[in-house]
Amino acid sequence: MLDPIGQLSPLQQRLLRELDLCDLPAPEAEPESYAVRDLDADEVREALPALLWAGLVEQRDGDRGTLRLTVTGAATLRTAEYDELAGRLSAVVSFADTVGRGTAPRSAGHALRRLAEGSWNLERAEAHVAAGDGA
Repeated sequence: MLDPIGQLSPLQQRLLRELDLCDLPAPEAEPESYAVRDLDADEVREALPALLWAGLVEQRDGDRGTLRLTVTGAATLRTAEYDELAGRLSAVVSFADTVGRGTAPRSAGHALRRLAEGSWNLERAEAHVAAGDGA
């Protein structure tokens, strides 16, 4: 997904998801707010200027103020999530073609589940069924 800062990094997308749930204090003000979310406050601090510049996030009350997702940020997040899900669905469809060529049902079902969850990519799922792995 392209936006004013290019494609969102995994950290940027994760931070936008967290801000979609609630406003957060600046990382300098309360680094523990990020630690409990399994985010590194220093990494967030480095990613923040690009998000602020692009208008995806706003910061109220100066450098130590509250971070908030903007309407543009919410739209960018939804587009990134849509792109991710569309890619996953495309992989599932491609995998269905592989399964249609014949494979063990247990192996195919396991691989399809992993692919749909997003924990495997298409290549790994196809390799799994090609190897005939039953696990």
